[in-house]
Amino acid sequence: MPKNYNKAPKPLCIPREVRYLRAIVLGIIAFLTLFMNKTLAVRLVNILFIASGKTNKEISIIVGCSLPTIRTLRLRMNAEEVSELMVIAKGSGRPPTASALTVDAIVENVLAGAYSCLRQIADMIEKCFSLKLSQTSIAKILKLRNIRKLKSASLPAKADPTLQRSFYENELFPLMKKSQQNECILHFMDAAHFVMGCDFRGFFYGLGRRFVRTFSGRMRYNVLGTMEYGSKKVYTVTNDTYITSKQVCRLLVKIFKAYPGQNIYVVLDNARYQRCAIVQKVARKLKIKLVFLLAYSPNLNLIERFWKFVKGELRSKFYDNFSEFCTSIDSIISSSCGENKARVNTLIGEKVQFFEDLTKVSKNFFEQSHLSQAHQEKESQAA
Repeated sequence: MPKNYNKAPKPLCIPREVRYLRAIVLGIIAFLTLFMNKTLAVRLVNILFIASGKTNKEISIIVGCSLPTIRTLRLRMNAEEVSELMVIAKGSGRPPTASALTVDAIVENVLAGAYSCLRQIADMIEKCFSLKLSQTSIAKILKLRNIRKLKSASLPAKADPTLQRSFYENELFPLMKKSQQNECILHFMDAAHFVMGCDFRGFFYGLGRRFVRTFSGRMRYNVLGTMEYGSKKVYTVTNDTYITSKQVCRLLVKIFKAYPGQNIYVVLDNARYQRCAIVQKVARKLKIKLVFLLAYSPNLNLIERFWKFVKGELRSKFYDNFSEFCTSIDSIISSSCGENKARVNTLIGEKVQFFEDLTKVSKNFFEQSHLSQAHQEKESQAA
């Protein structure tokens, strides 16, 4: 009969009279792991129980080890010194179930495919190599090859990395430098739409999965905002209907009044309500220079990162009142130049995301070089 890998393990039956003792033993093992390997900590506790005269079955129930493990340890105690028992030989343990060549082939298949969970990889291994590996074994193989589960990112279908680099170096970066030297006021403009009760689920620590109540309606809070590159101060125009050219014009007037007599630049995308004639007419009247981004280049609009930060702050909270929901968003936005300024500064600097270091994995999947990832992580830590 083949093994049933999907069969759930039998629960450990612990007699009532030893439950308290087992809890103490587990606490002792947890304490010992502060000073030694967990395997050695468990072995030391087993040795003490064997020396005290406990039977193999009693030790198995109290400590939670299997009977063969305790029998083997008891035999070793009769043949070896305790000092030898407290050493784990290098290379000991269960031998690998797959050869080195097979492991190389598995890793190659993983890198060439698009797998989102260990279960998918296990199915691929069984299908392609006729080999059944546990998800734990697969995780160990991937860890040894520095293969991690990373959150995917979106790549605009028609993005042109070469044009983006040219636009950044010739137009955007010089404006950033002028802003840092107080030669101009640089704003990044974009709209965000917050739907109450949607897309704000997060993570909790606990013994089981937690469910957060969500609002049953679809009420939406629209925020058209601009962030000043230097101070990180955000100016907004909001409503619960739609963002149109009227809101864009109102926001331009708001910026003009906040920086009278200043040389103002506003970086924005090519949305129809932002590039229309009335918006450009108002901008000329206010002497505000509009800098339109390349098409399919949201990565160059730095306020996009700020909207992601705001949505992150809303996660795992229940709102049953739309007014309270809007007030919470306004409060998070206003903190960009206050209590959260340090966090926002780490998100919005001179660096932007480019797509030049991507290699094609398949038709619709691209991968960033792990060297580039390490470089970006190093830069973020330095910041």
